[in-house]
Amino acid sequence: MKLGIVAPDGRDGMIAHAEQFATAALPFLFDPGQGLPMFGGEELRAFIERAAWVAVNDYEASLLSERTGWSLEQIAAKVRALIVTRGAEGSWIFSDAKRLEIPVAEAANIADPTGCGDAYRAGLLYGLERGLDWPTTGRIAALLASIKIEHHGTQHHRVGLEEFHGRFRAAFGYAL
Repeated sequence: MKLGIVAPDGRDGMIAHAEQFATAALPFLFDPGQGLPMFGGEELRAFIERAAWVAVNDYEASLLSERTGWSLEQIAAKVRALIVTRGAEGSWIFSDAKRLEIPVAEAANIADPTGCGDAYRAGLLYGLERGLDWPTTGRIAALLASIKIEHHGTQHHRVGLEEFHGRFRAAFGYAL
């Protein structure tokens, strides 16, 4: 599956990218992140109505809901899925009028949270691109975030496929 992502960028860039994806009929993940405060309710509603998926952390979810005037359930009804990361509390994936609870993958140690959201988004994109179900996609994302938090820096770590599969089985009790 071809897909895109509209992530934090300059205001005009984010608007242009959403327009380009919509014009090309390319589904995209709207991840406003730290760019969210640049937009008012009308603009955020327009992003949501064009997006296939929306991903935010719990603080951003609250701000998104406040600015759009829509509850999380209303936002979720407008997209294929709304993903809300909640740090050590795991994440929620709202899809098909249900809220899935995605657990965290326990980290061996906590070194640096910088980049965990990006690692989580990478897992989301991986699962979406491969057509995986939401419980599996969310757990892949959670494990990538957990592996990232064990390392200093943003995205300077590496994990091999065999190690990833082993950690996934240990964390969640089933194999990919």
